Amino acid sequence: MTLQQHMRRAAEDSLLSFPEALRPDIYVISLRISHGEFSTVHGLPDYPYDPYMAIGYNTESNVRRNLEGSADPLEVRWSYAYMLLEEAGPAGHHPADPEGTALYLDEVKRLGLWYEPGEDAEDERDERLCAHFDDLCVDAARHLRSSGLVQRVLGREVPIVLFDMFRIIEPDATQAANPPHLVPADYLTLQQG
Repeated sequence: MTLQQHMRRAAEDSLLSFPEALRPDIYVISLRISHGEFSTVHGLPDYPYDPYMAIGYNTESNVRRNLEGSADPLEVRWSYAYMLLEEAGPAGHHPADPEGTALYLDEVKRLGLWYEPGEDAEDERDERLCAHFDDLCVDAARHLRSSGLVQRVLGREVPIVLFDMFRIIEPDATQAANPPHLVPADYLTLQQG
């Protein structure tokens, strides 16, 4: 199995794990990308070669609950801060995904992207490592759509929003992962505002 196949399978498993009772209420699939978070949490240097993705969703009911306050409707609908934190397990280089970790390390070493702390050109390699994993995540999102799984599981097409809590990748990653008609104008307004 390749890393791409592993990430696609993990994305499929995540989507299939969405609770059936909530599926009619889901209006967006979230794909969170994390780079370096595991290292930081465990007191290790912050390197971008421990990336993973976690897939979740948000519901119209959750938006209505959050709008009962004085929150901005665009923020409530499209900001990760207001989304449900119901994510499937991490996929990629993470202790909870040993297969993904092994595949990831093999691939980045084979591609010459791996480096040890203190080596020259870390910034350039950091960017290349992040871009490599971002591309895998965009591919996984596209796969969910092209395989027909989003349509089969949810009964309709919904946008897949990609984001990273520590890097600004939206709306570019979201636009790359979705056909133009599925990227809502109000999402773009919020991201570009």
